[in-house]
Amino acid sequence: MMKNKGLSIAVHLFTAAGIILGFWALVMIIQDEPGHAIRLLALAAAIDIVDGTFARKADVATNTPNIDGGLIDNMVDYVNWVFIPMFWAWSFLDIPFLVCSVVLLASLFGFSHIEAKTKDYYFRGFPSYWNVLVFYFYLFGFGSITSSVILILFSALVFAPIKFIYPSRTPRLQKTTIWVAIPFSLIILVMLFYLDETPLWLTVLSLYYPLYYVVLSILLTKDTS
Repeated sequence: MMKNKGLSIAVHLFTAAGIILGFWALVMIIQDEPGHAIRLLALAAAIDIVDGTFARKADVATNTPNIDGGLIDNMVDYVNWVFIPMFWAWSFLDIPFLVCSVVLLASLFGFSHIEAKTKDYYFRGFPSYWNVLVFYFYLFGFGSITSSVILILFSALVFAPIKFIYPSRTPRLQKTTIWVAIPFSLIILVMLFYLDETPLWLTVLSLYYPLYYVVLSILLTKDTS
């Protein structure tokens, strides 16, 4: 019993470690280190991708009933996927304060929706992948106006009646989604290493997975509606 509880606490600490990485990324932004900041956010995202699986394996809900792991995860996610990426975009991409505010508010309401994660394991509306968007803005060299328009459009998608894939939980085509994501993850690692020196062809190639993700999400939304 104590062993199971200790393992569950370790999983909660693993999830919570994301907030430390987020704070570190914030420090890097203040110190004018955009590359280090984006890499730290990427590491935090990697934790977020696997921590839910660890939590279910460790049965944290049973072994640590007084700790709401889902709440920890949501708080860390809002900081690392929304707040810090917007501060990063404001600092290095000259995104207007008002546009950043729209994103922050849209995501706040998106996170707070009672079905932000649906019962059939999808995200309701655009799942606030803002760190991914600003990463591509940076690599493609998008200007402030282009980036702002895209951010506003995706802010509207937060409220769209579209079920976006929850890669680690959506049962439909889950194995396919995971296999398709593996080379994408490797490409992202290379892009994070080179950052603004990343070859354009590699950045364009990496878009295959976001395109797959969006198209499949729309198709599955039609199929399950």
